[in-house]
Amino acid sequence: MHPLAASGSPFDLFAGLPLHPLAVHVPVVLLPLGALGLLVLIAVPRWRAPLAWPVVGVLGVATVGALVAKLSGEALAARVGSPGQHEQLGNWLLATSAVLFVAALAWWLWQRRSARARRSTGVMSVLAGMLLGTVALGAVIIAVLTGHSGATSVWADRVAAPPTEPSASASPSASDDGDDADDDISIAEVANHDDSASCWVAIEGTVYDVTSWVTRHPGGPDRILAICGTDASEDFGEQHGGQALPTERLSEFAIGELAER
Repeated sequence: MHPLAASGSPFDLFAGLPLHPLAVHVPVVLLPLGALGLLVLIAVPRWRAPLAWPVVGVLGVATVGALVAKLSGEALAARVGSPGQHEQLGNWLLATSAVLFVAALAWWLWQRRSARARRSTGVMSVLAGMLLGTVALGAVIIAVLTGHSGATSVWADRVAAPPTEPSASASPSASDDGDDADDDISIAEVANHDDSASCWVAIEGTVYDVTSWVTRHPGGPDRILAICGTDASEDFGEQHGGQALPTERLSEFAIGELAER
């Protein structure tokens, strides 16, 4: 693997590797943990005094972690392309964690003040607890979806069944006399593979069968479908020029060289 060049952003690389895969674990782990702790405090009043501040603290760290994860995710997207739904869920994760942290802190301060003043909050306390509990449950769901979408982007293609070998009719083979020209793939042949069932692209003189990558592309399938059956050298250069990770991933799908026109 080629070493990654630093971009100058403090949220880009850590020890020579993208920071995002490390940073994202903080909110994905701590936000559900803090949210579940908050649900326990709502349900068991006698545990509030000893556990409220630790729970609020965990939610605060989760919020900071969500911000770092968002910024590092944007830096990673500049290298490998937009992750689509994962990016949208990351934005929701940051917003939800911030709202839950502020709401939990306000709720606990209100509970403490009411207890010290020996005032009965009655129905208001129940309603506040129900509302806060709903936000906490929503935070757990969003954290799980965010983590799952990120893991899917990274691992789905690695654990999927290996692609079958291309048939003789689907890819050219060498002639009996060893003429290497017969191994080349014409742009006309590439153009015959222009949909989700069979998607070939030519990039910088090499032909790639990216059919299995269409549904797993971080930026969504439309970005791949738009270039199926074409010479996408210019499009790939504009989107990923100089980026090591997309180039390395693309090399896994090479099936031959593009014939000279």
